[in-house]
Amino acid sequence: MTLGSDASQHTFASSWTWAAVIRLAALIISTYFSVDQLRKSHRTKQAKRFQSAYELLNESVVLLDKLSGTAAQKADLTLLGELHSRIKQAERRFPELPLSPVVAHLDAYGKATLPDDFRRKVTVKRTLLDELLNLSRQQGAAIASALSAIGTVQKEVDRRTGEH
Repeated sequence: MTLGSDASQHTFASSWTWAAVIRLAALIISTYFSVDQLRKSHRTKQAKRFQSAYELLNESVVLLDKLSGTAAQKADLTLLGELHSRIKQAERRFPELPLSPVVAHLDAYGKATLPDDFRRKVTVKRTLLDELLNLSRQQGAAIASALSAIGTVQKEVDRRTGEH
């Protein structure tokens, strides 16, 4: 009799354990997919939120590439001034993105512009030529630094949004 009662308890415990394991596995799987869906939803929302900043940075890269081929004068900087202003606005809207180095490098570039009448001045004074070459070098360095800073911000956006 003792053996018979032992066997029924063993069968009950065994069937109950398998049902519990199946329920637990189902719970774990459904929890995983729920959390994964929430994570994807969060990344999608962030991607939409950062979309305007990302596109602005792409515009800036195109303009800086164009400006890198010339020695910029103040008259050439109207579009860059507009982009600079929009990046400053984006910096306030997205404080979690490292946009301040981009703004700083664009400021440095704007300060290194050549005077509008530099061609006339070059023919008059030799010392001015050295100053103009120095400004041109500063422009190149500022463009390279700005492009690097833009790349850093874009990588940060990609990291936060899961886009590769």
